[in-house]
Amino acid sequence: MRKFINLSKDRQKELTSKFPELFKIYCIEDSSHYKKVAISVFDHWLTREEFQNDSPSKEEHLRRNKSLHNFAKIMASKTEVLNFKFKGKWERCYPCFRKFNSQEAMFDYLQPAGDNDSSEKFCKVVIPEFNAVYFESWDYTNVFYIQDDSIIAEIKKWASESGVYCLEY
Repeated sequence: MRKFINLSKDRQKELTSKFPELFKIYCIEDSSHYKKVAISVFDHWLTREEFQNDSPSKEEHLRRNKSLHNFAKIMASKTEVLNFKFKGKWERCYPCFRKFNSQEAMFDYLQPAGDNDSSEKFCKVVIPEFNAVYFESWDYTNVFYIQDDSIIAEIKKWASESGVYCLEY
């Protein structure tokens, strides 16, 4: 069974205009439309030494992933969350927005990819209500791209509820 259902053409157009330069931020390029905010299991930015010495046990690894998953589930239960993929190539690349066919499929998709050696399996979603994009990332730290600072308070609230931290760049 499919996890995703493509949205209508009208909704695709609406969301494409709502999220300018989506492919650019997906490629981790700077955009004047977005500010970054991180969600992390750490309460501060790690120093190089802290990062190099971080070797969590299996239990700690599972706890960290569970905390990030709890954050994503809280986020998804409070607002509409849509997946997207890209069609076309390079300068003709455009997003295709999709809703989840069930809450179970959404929660499964939001599960951290774990020890995967590629970012291809990382979750990527948009939150239309907040004009925000949420990407899973490396090292127990995920990234929001936001267009309006006013949503940071809501992000911090979700982080507090799930035991993770909101770190501003």
